[in-house]
Amino acid sequence: MARVGEELKKNRLDANMTLKQVAKKLGVSESFVNEVEQGRKVVNEDLLKRFSKVFDKNISTMGLGSLEEAAQTESVARTKEVIKKEVYVSPKTPVNELWNQAFGENIKNVPVFDETMKSPISHKGYVVEGKKIEGFPMDKVLLVKSGSEDLKGYGIRKDDLLFGVEAKDIQGTSFMLVSVQGKNLLRRVKNLNNGSVELLSYREKEEVRKVPIKDVLPLVKFHKLERAL
Repeated sequence: MARVGEELKKNRLDANMTLKQVAKKLGVSESFVNEVEQGRKVVNEDLLKRFSKVFDKNISTMGLGSLEEAAQTESVARTKEVIKKEVYVSPKTPVNELWNQAFGENIKNVPVFDETMKSPISHKGYVVEGKKIEGFPMDKVLLVKSGSEDLKGYGIRKDDLLFGVEAKDIQGTSFMLVSVQGKNLLRRVKNLNNGSVELLSYREKEEVRKVPIKDVLPLVKFHKLERAL
């Protein structure tokens, strides 16, 4: 029990008063007085003066020499304890590393290539859901940065990023990165289902190039366009 509470309880008992009687004179609840005596409530100078009037004693003669000082000491101790609990302690592990640990399994850096596909020129983070990114196997997706205005008429400009998946064949009509005679091209590709494909580009006007499908190596099929900033 706190020292102030002990002395207040002692003075109450010496005065032959109940908790209820003291509470009524102070204008507080009986439970409040009990908590003060138990040391669960901190008393201030004003409250001590009210107690002294109830017990008809001077504060200095209530058994502590200086109850004001004792109360202040308890208040300061409580405050320090609260501050101690609320002080922020920086983690030993850097915050960015903690984020990586927290989301590492849910975020994947997808490689960004230019049209040569020699090596990644950068990476971009994507959310992984069920080992898939945008609905495709996460180990099959990549981004290609457009290096020209060859597809401007289709809304694809230089430096735009195209999100795609490794391609093994050409089906229907889609935007693809293909290799023709050793040169990689971003084109709108249409399978004519007769052994030939159309390679379409659109700068100022749409241009069509028809080539045997055996001469076209599919590299990437695109599913999403991301505008350059």
